[in-house]
Parts: sequence; C-alpha cells; structure tokens
Amino acid sequence: MNLQAIIFDCFGVLYPDTFWTMAHEFLSDEDFKIHESGLHDLVRQVDMGYITREQLWQQFAVIVGETEASIFDRLEQFGGLDQRLLDFIDAHKSEYKIGMISNVGEGFLERMFTGRSAESYFDVIILSSQVGMVKPDKRIYELAAQKLNCPVETCVFIDDLEKNVEGARLAGMQAVQYRHFSDFKTKIAQFIPA
Repeated sequence: MNLQAIIFDCFGVLYPDTFWTMAHEFLSDEDFKIHESGLHDLVRQVDMGYITREQLWQQFAVIVGETEASIFDRLEQFGGLDQRLLDFIDAHKSEYKIGMISNVGEGFLERMFTGRSAESYFDVIILSSQVGMVKPDKRIYELAAQKLNCPVETCVFIDDLEKNVEGARLAGMQAVQYRHFSDFKTKIAQFIPA
C-alpha cells in the first residue's frame, strides 16, 4: 500500500475517554449496569448533534447523582491531549495528509485544543454531529478519504474501539487499534517506511 493519509479518532486516542471513565468512577458496578443504556443514549444524542456538550454533562450529573459543578470540576482534572501523538502528527504532516474522524457533539474540540487549533494539526476533521453519521458507518470513513482527496485504500485509520477499526476496514481502509503510544508506534511502523 502506498500510504497517503493517516486518520485519527479523538476520544480514547488523542484524548482520554472522559465520559466512560467518569461513569465508572461515579457509579458502582451495579448502578452502572442499571444506567448503561441511558448513558449510551446520551452519547448517541450528543454524537448526532441532538444535544450540546453542556446538556450531555447536565444529564450525566443527574444520572450519577452529582452536582454539575462537581462534574465540571472532575473534567478539568483530566490531563488533556496526548502530546506524543501531537508531536507524531507534526513530524509527519509534510509527508502524509492527516485527518480526524470523531463521534462527538458540537463544542468538544474547541475546549480540548487550547494551545493550537485542531485545524493546525489536521487537514480534514469529520465530526459525527456535523455530518449526521457515526462510526462504524462505512460512509464516514469514505467521506474522510474523499475530503482528503485520497483513495480509501491509501488511508490508515487509528481508533481504540475494535468496532470502529473494523468499520474502517469494511470501508476499504487499513486500520490499527490503539492501545497505548508505544504499541501505536510499533503498529504504524508497518505503514511508514523507515
């Protein structure tokens, strides 16, 4: 494969998955099972753009029985974007097109990319809430390749969730499941000549 583009997921790769981490922190295992369906519904609503980021966390606070202030305080404690991946992107932007596909609602990226804009790292950013599709729908991967002006088979997609990795493969992309940075470096090396 002649690699032309590297496409990243956001949550669970570039940024810790705060929603599910906090759900497990604030709910006992038993309560998590009780509320799991409602939590997934909240994520679907924000990913499709039906509710805002603020509404997501307001409703989350109700489900977990905490104040909104305590939820937003906990969000502030997360370390932010993985600088190692941002450095990797900077080091490879001149050789490859760089994209992002994220199942996310409006307003999330602006809060995460504070030092530099997301657009300074990525040639194309596809957000589910803006396009009305969510991973693993193969059309969202095809749209990213189209916007990057690359054949789908020349793209490699990085995501922490196996179902999204499989969705990319079904769309014709190469794909890598992200576990941690050193594992990523080993896996991406098979696509990038030394």
